[in-house]
Amino acid sequence: MDTDTKMARAKSQLLLNHPFYGVLCLNTPFRQDDSIPTMATNGTSIMYYSDFVDSITDTQVTFVIAHEIGHIMFKHCTPIKEIDGKPVNKKLQNISMDYVINPILIDGGLTDMPEGGLLDPKYSGWSWVKVYRDLLEQGEENWPEPQPWGFDVQTPTDDDGNELSDAEIKQLNADIDTRIMQASEVARSKGKLPKGIADLVTEMRRSKVDWVEVFHRFIGGDQPDDYTWTKPQRNAWFNQGIYMPSVERNGVGDIVVAIDTSGSVSGIELQQFLGELNNITEDYNPKSVTVITCDADIQNVVTYEQGDIIDKVDCKGRGGTRVEPVFKYIRDNNIEPDNFIYLTDMGIWDFPDNKPDYPVLWVSVDTSCKDAPFGETVRIEVA
Repeated sequence: MDTDTKMARAKSQLLLNHPFYGVLCLNTPFRQDDSIPTMATNGTSIMYYSDFVDSITDTQVTFVIAHEIGHIMFKHCTPIKEIDGKPVNKKLQNISMDYVINPILIDGGLTDMPEGGLLDPKYSGWSWVKVYRDLLEQGEENWPEPQPWGFDVQTPTDDDGNELSDAEIKQLNADIDTRIMQASEVARSKGKLPKGIADLVTEMRRSKVDWVEVFHRFIGGDQPDDYTWTKPQRNAWFNQGIYMPSVERNGVGDIVVAIDTSGSVSGIELQQFLGELNNITEDYNPKSVTVITCDADIQNVVTYEQGDIIDKVDCKGRGGTRVEPVFKYIRDNNIEPDNFIYLTDMGIWDFPDNKPDYPVLWVSVDTSCKDAPFGETVRIEVA
C-alpha cells in the first residue's frame, strides 16, 4: 500500500469511528515533507514523512494523525517565548504537550498509541503549562525521553512560509475554535463525542467576560445605589455609540485581594486581573483595597485607599503554593473584609478547615480546576 492510500484510509477511519477528529481532518491540509522525521503540525497543516507512515500500522497512523490534530485544537503552535519570566525550554514544552494529548485520545477510544508515547494518569486534564511547571520542579534529570514520533510543534506560517503576525495568529485561533465547535456538534449528533472533548468544548463556551461579570457582581452586588447621566456607560458609548446612564455607587467597603506568587500566575494573567481590578475601584469606589501576595508564605502587603490606582504588584517568592498564611494574616491583624478575592491556579492543599465569615471569590487561571470547598470559583481563560 502506498503512503497516500494509507493516510487516506487512516483519515477515513477517523471520520467513521472518531468523527470529532475526522471532521477536523477534513478541514486540515496534509502534505508530504521528508524533512520532517515523523509527523508534525504548524497549526495550519499537518506534515508527514512517508517512511515513517509506512513503518507503523494503520491504527497507529490514525492515532498519530489525531495526536497532531490535538496540537492544533489546543493551539499548541501559538508562539510562547517565556513562562514565569524565563525562556521556554522547547524540549520540555513538547513533552508537556504530548502528556496532555495522549490520555484524551486513549480515553476517547484511540488506543493503539505507537511505542514510546508519553502517558501519565497524573496529567490527565491538565494544561500543558501546568505539566511544564510540574516537570520543571522535578529537575531535568527526571524528565522522560521525548516521544520518538510526533515531531516538535512548529510555528504557524502562511503559504509562502512566512511566520504569521499577531493579528493573523489571533484569527487562526478564532478559526480553530469555530472548527472545534462544528466538529463537536457532528460527533455529538452521532453519539461519539469523547468526554474529554466535551469538557474542552464546555470550557470554550464560557465567555471570556464571564469571570469579569462575576467579578463585578461579587464586588458590587446585584443592585446599584443609583444611576447617573453625567457619565455614560463606557461599553455602550464606545462600542455602540449609545448614550446610556452609568451606575452610581457610594462605595463598597473594604476589599482584600490575595495573589498567588508561586509562579502559577503568568504576567499576562496578572495584568488582565489587575486591569479589571482597577476598573472595579473606579466603578465601585471601595473604601480600601488591601493586596496580599503569597507563595508558601506572605511576601508583601499593600493597602490602597479610596481612589488609589493599583499600578503594579511586587510578585516576590515564586515558591510553593499555600493559602492558609493569608487567612491567618487576616485573622491575626483583625482585618474585616467586606469582600475577599484570591487569584491562583487552585493547586491548593491547605484550604482552611473553618470557612471564613466574609464572602470569598476564587479566581483561577486553571480553567480545568475543581471548585474550592467554600466561596465562589470563577476561571480566567488563559491568555
